[in-house]
Amino acid sequence: MKQKLNFTLVFVFFLSIGFAQQEQRISLEEFKNKIEQNNRSLLVNEQAYLQMKAEYRETNTAFLPQLSASHTAYRTDNPVMAFGTLLNQGVFSENDFAVDNLNNPSAVSNFVTTFQVEQPLINLDKLVMRSALKDRADAQLQQNAFKKDALFLQADRLYMQLQLAYKSILVVEKSKLTAEANLKSIEDFYAEGLLVKSDVLSAKVRVNEVENALTKAKNELQSISDYMYYMMNDEGSLLAPENELQVNLKLNDVTENLDARKDILAMDLSVEAYQKMKQSAGMMYLPTLNAFGNIQYFDEKLFGTGADNFFVGASLNWNLFEGGSRIAKNQKMKAQFQQAKLEAEDYKASAEVELQKAKRKLEEAENLMNRNQLSLEQAQEAFQIRKNRFDEGLERATDLLNAEVQLANQELLYNQSIFQFNLAQLQVQFLGNAN
Repeated sequence: MKQKLNFTLVFVFFLSIGFAQQEQRISLEEFKNKIEQNNRSLLVNEQAYLQMKAEYRETNTAFLPQLSASHTAYRTDNPVMAFGTLLNQGVFSENDFAVDNLNNPSAVSNFVTTFQVEQPLINLDKLVMRSALKDRADAQLQQNAFKKDALFLQADRLYMQLQLAYKSILVVEKSKLTAEANLKSIEDFYAEGLLVKSDVLSAKVRVNEVENALTKAKNELQSISDYMYYMMNDEGSLLAPENELQVNLKLNDVTENLDARKDILAMDLSVEAYQKMKQSAGMMYLPTLNAFGNIQYFDEKLFGTGADNFFVGASLNWNLFEGGSRIAKNQKMKAQFQQAKLEAEDYKASAEVELQKAKRKLEEAENLMNRNQLSLEQAQEAFQIRKNRFDEGLERATDLLNAEVQLANQELLYNQSIFQFNLAQLQVQFLGNAN
C-alpha cells in the first residue's frame, strides 16, 4: 500500500511539472492518420506512381489517332507555285495558260487550312510495351503500399518509444524520491552518530546519479517527440501518449504467405514488365501498318474555304536493318529481364530469412520479458526487506543504496523488455502477413 501511495504521489508530481511546457496528447490512430496525410516520403512515393502512370498513358498512341490542324499563308510569283496555287484554289482559267502568264505570273496569295489524322493499325511492339508499362505502374503502386505499411510500423515503434520514455521518467522520478528519502534517513542516522560520513556522501552521489538520469530521460523524450512531428510534417509542443506502455496480447501464429506480400508482388510485377519489354524489343523486327489522311481548304483570303481536297492512304513500314541497334536493344532487354528475375528470387529468399529471424527474436523477447518481470518482483521484495532492516539499524547504508539502484534498474529493464516484445510482435506480423 505504501509503495502504491508513493507511485501515486510521483505521478501527480510528474503531471504538475509538465516538463515546464504544455503537453499535447496524441493517440496512435491520430498519429498514423497525420502521417498518411502529410508525410513527405509518402507524398514522394505517390508522385513516383503518378509519373509511371503518365508514362503508361503515353502509350495510348499505339491505338489512338493523332489529330492536328494548321493554317498556312504565303504569297509568291514563283511560276510552279503560282500555277499550283491557282489550281488548288479552283480559280485557274484558260487565260492562265498563256505562255507569258506561265513564265511570269502575277503574285498570288494563298491561305491553306489543313486537318490531318494519323491512325495506328498494327504496332505490336508498342502494344506489348504498353502492357509492360502498366505492370511497372502496378508494381510501383504495390511498392508504395508496402512502404506505407513499413512507415506505419515505424510509427508504432515511435509511439511505443514515447510511451517508454514517459514510463522511464516515472520510474526515475520515483527513484529520485526514494533516493532523497534514503539520503534523509542516512543523514539522520549520521547526526545520531550511527553512520559515517562516507555513507552520507554515497547517498548524495546516488541522488546526483538519479538527477542526471532524469535529465537524460527528458531529453530522450523531447527527441522522440521532435521526430514524431517530423514524420507528421508538423510542429508543436511536447507530445504525450494517450495511454501508457503495456504488454500487448500475443499474436496468433502468422500465416506465412510471402508471395502475397505487397513488396514481393511488386517484384513479381517488375519481372513481368521486363519480360514484356524483352518481347517488345523482339517485335521491333515486325512491320507496322498505319493509316493517314487529311483535308485541306485553299483560299486567297484568311481562313477562307473556297476550295477543298482530301488525301487518304495507308503505310506499311518494315525497317529491315538499323545498323544493329535493334539487336543490341534486344540483348539489353534480355539481360535486364534476367537481372530482374534473379533479384526477385534473391529478395524472396532474403524475406524468408528475415521472417524466421523475426520469429526467433519474438521468442527471445518474450522469454526476456518474463524473466525481467520475475527479477523485478524479486528486486522489489529485496529492497523492502533491506529498507525495513535499515530502519531498524540492522542494514548498512551501502546495501540499502545498492538495493534501490537494483530496483530502479530492474524496473527500467522490465519496461524496455515490454517495448521489445511488443515491437517484435509487430515485426513478425509485418514480415509474415500479406495484409
